[in-house]
Amino acid sequence: MISLNQKHLVCLTAALIVLSGCKDNPMSSSSEALSLEGVANPDGDESVSAKHGGSSEPFADAESFFEFNTTDNDLGLQIFLDAEGWRQVMITDPSSRNIVQINTRGELSELGITELRFESAEPSPAEVLALFPPGDYTFHGKKVDGGKLLSVAELSHEFAPIPTISPRDGVEVDPENTTVTWDAPGAEEVEVILESEDADGTFDVIVPADVGSLDIPPQFLEEGVEYKIEILAYAENGNRTIIESTFNTAP
Repeated sequence: MISLNQKHLVCLTAALIVLSGCKDNPMSSSSEALSLEGVANPDGDESVSAKHGGSSEPFADAESFFEFNTTDNDLGLQIFLDAEGWRQVMITDPSSRNIVQINTRGELSELGITELRFESAEPSPAEVLALFPPGDYTFHGKKVDGGKLLSVAELSHEFAPIPTISPRDGVEVDPENTTVTWDAPGAEEVEVILESEDADGTFDVIVPADVGSLDIPPQFLEEGVEYKIEILAYAENGNRTIIESTFNTAP
């Protein structure tokens, strides 16, 4: 079983990008702890502004969402953030507990980082949902020039329904004439991924939700090969619901 308390925070030392367990105070070992003083809420949330006060600017992007693989019945938390030239980042959950702390060191703290993306381990969905409650996850940052960053991303426990796909279940198809079809109710966008361990390349396309089929270019598919097909239904809240299957191309 997985449990989470204040001693099991995610720490990332950006100079090495190493995951490790943290002490009770994840900033105590830092020579320059990330201060939350002087950080305002760019979205105009009065309560957050009152709590952090001062001036700041939003991250270019700040996302927190779940990816639910219904075929394997596992679920992971994913975080993505983007800002120009930052050296420190902290993310707090709806209870204001620190769950991520990133501090750069040496030359990297002078140069700065832009994007960061990571995914948690993927135990059972119930375990992950219990660890990360729905609500606002706050991204705090400090830029190389000393400026403050702040954004809020809402994490939801609601998912789009499980999509359906065809072809599937190892059915044999004509590589010169293969059409993938799906039904993804409640999705804002749909991602279609085809790949194979026995062939080069990955076919990866994101389409609007009102598109329900896609002709696969014949030059992508090889004869006599098993392909894995994934359909990812993107909900409006950012969560992804995945279904996987396989099909074979005729020799």
